[in-house]
Amino acid sequence: MRKRSKDKNSNNQKELLTDINTDKVDIGIQTDELSDNQQFSSSSTEKVSTTDLQTSNRSTETNTITTKQKPGLSVEIPFYRLTKSQKYCGVCDAVFDVKRNRSIEINSSIRLYTLLEHDIYIENKTRCCSKHVSNDSLKVESIESIKQNKARHCTIHREELIDIFNDMKNELRKNCSKINELVKNPPLNFDDAKVCLPEKAYQVLMGITRDQFDDLCSHIPRSKLRTSDLRTSRTAIAMLLVKLRLGISHETLCTLFGLENKRQVSRILDSANIALKQHFVPKYLGFNHITREEILKEHTRPLAQQLLANNDPNKAIIILDGTYVYIQKSANNLLQRRTYSLHKGKPLVKPMMVVSTDGYIISAMGPYLADGKNNDAEITKNIIYNNKEGMVDWLAANDVLVVDRGFRDVLEDLEKFGYTTKMPSFLRKGDKQFTTIQANETRLITKIRWVIESANGRVKQWRFFDHVVPNTMIEKIGDYFRIVCAIINRYRPVFVKDISKDQELGEKILKLLYETNKIKTFVQNIKSNTEKKLKWISMNVTNSTPNFPRMNFNELQELTLGVYQLKQARAYIAEHMSTDGAYSVKITNQRSDLLRAQVQSRHKANVKYDVYIQYDSKNITGWYCTCPNGSRVVGCCAHIASIIYYLSFGRYNPKELQPRSSIYYTSIIDAQEYSEISDVDSDVSDEDSNTLYTLI
Repeated sequence: MRKRSKDKNSNNQKELLTDINTDKVDIGIQTDELSDNQQFSSSSTEKVSTTDLQTSNRSTETNTITTKQKPGLSVEIPFYRLTKSQKYCGVCDAVFDVKRNRSIEINSSIRLYTLLEHDIYIENKTRCCSKHVSNDSLKVESIESIKQNKARHCTIHREELIDIFNDMKNELRKNCSKINELVKNPPLNFDDAKVCLPEKAYQVLMGITRDQFDDLCSHIPRSKLRTSDLRTSRTAIAMLLVKLRLGISHETLCTLFGLENKRQVSRILDSANIALKQHFVPKYLGFNHITREEILKEHTRPLAQQLLANNDPNKAIIILDGTYVYIQKSANNLLQRRTYSLHKGKPLVKPMMVVSTDGYIISAMGPYLADGKNNDAEITKNIIYNNKEGMVDWLAANDVLVVDRGFRDVLEDLEKFGYTTKMPSFLRKGDKQFTTIQANETRLITKIRWVIESANGRVKQWRFFDHVVPNTMIEKIGDYFRIVCAIINRYRPVFVKDISKDQELGEKILKLLYETNKIKTFVQNIKSNTEKKLKWISMNVTNSTPNFPRMNFNELQELTLGVYQLKQARAYIAEHMSTDGAYSVKITNQRSDLLRAQVQSRHKANVKYDVYIQYDSKNITGWYCTCPNGSRVVGCCAHIASIIYYLSFGRYNPKELQPRSSIYYTSIIDAQEYSEISDVDSDVSDEDSNTLYTLI
């Protein structure tokens, strides 16, 4: 009976191992019965490998392992196995030495990873040289060494196999737990410090850093934005910032923040909007958040005082301009008419921005309607006559307001309040070009006014305002616009930080202000006197003007009094250079110091401007262009700058003349490129050869 029971148990064990077997792995089965090749003692003595550990060929021996054999099952599997020893390394078989070759115990995570990924079985408490482990894993070269020097088969005892299964089960439980946490938590988590997003993610998703986001949240009292079942206060603020920064839909926010429907998103955005509008925006935006004296002391550029305020430190200088946010076409006829802009040809609303001379946003009001009754002048009247945000009380008599040409109808009203206005000049009816003094004075204004255009562009980096806003969000545009402006004031640097050269630059500009343009006078005299008309010879400028002065970028910037013209110059050069790199200008045969070029207007296809440049071997001594602003001597227009840029700098630095935007043009098909063909027979007369096609 005992023998029959023993045979039955042996058969059951064989069936169990047969079930574990797969098509890819051959499993050898050993029972506790005696065989011709194996002898077991009745007391379960140790089975010792016959391999001599002292031989020099230890690293290439077959992987016969010393194990403690107990009555039961052993399985032979096609895995690599490391030798377990307290004296020798399981990887390289080197002898351990306390000073020279230190050993470490291979932990469970390394053992499990190498088993699953590399088919290497490492018994518990196996030791190896410390040099084989890096960043809590075996080094790649160590793994390759094992695969080259160890045999890919080993015998594993039943209890070892059970331990492996238990380790794998525990690892599976850990992974399942992590997966469940990810399912429960949204992809974007701004609350848990253990799984917080990287710094770059904050910049991309919200436009501010992690520390800045923490500071923003600290402005909101806990009682004003409480944690609910759907979100925390940090999540609500983050959701609003992501909405503004990326301009994404409510449905996308549902996915990113793990919400069920759009209504939940709307409620969360409303809560965050109210909290920021009440507790953050008033501290960093509006005429009430900063005094006039603080603007004079901290946010007024010395160059602006020198050019526009006669160096009077008591005159505040502010810049006004209206911007726009596109909206959907409304089904409400009245709203559709009042928000349609004839200038832009689209429905939109118009916020009004007030900026200091260094780019700091003092206030943002509106939004206003966009029809003819809501131009910049009318919006300004609405602000000053209603004293919005106490603006009239904030300003003082003789303060300077810098505006553009759209404010021309409000200048008299501003002067009635005692303010000084600065606006670019208008071309008189019938004139094609500003006088030199008009062009120079206009340049003084644009030299200061550019910061408001940059501030507007910075706001549009929050893509909510750069996209078409749904009509359901129209009532939130004003609040959102002010929130972004307050964030910019709090966390972004001002545009003008270096004012060390303002004094020198201002003196140079004022010195040039009332100078005449001698090249303009010379050209006009030549055109009016037919007898002295110059003959111009067209030449490739690359090699024909060797004596043109060579300049670096800083010298070019000093010549043009800014970088805007130099940025435009590259685009003009790219358009006028031929495919072989040739750049053609005309040189007169009567004057060796004067050259002429024709530059295509970037706005009108049928308009070209004549550019004249006078020079010697060391300096540019004069210039003139036939464009509206081409007669000024306070800097130069972009057409003149493009010629000077190429001759003095670009041709020596060809990499600077390869804007990527030129590649985009060649990727688009031109419908004008086709040959005229005829469908008539080849023996038709020449008189009919112009027929493109005929109807049958």
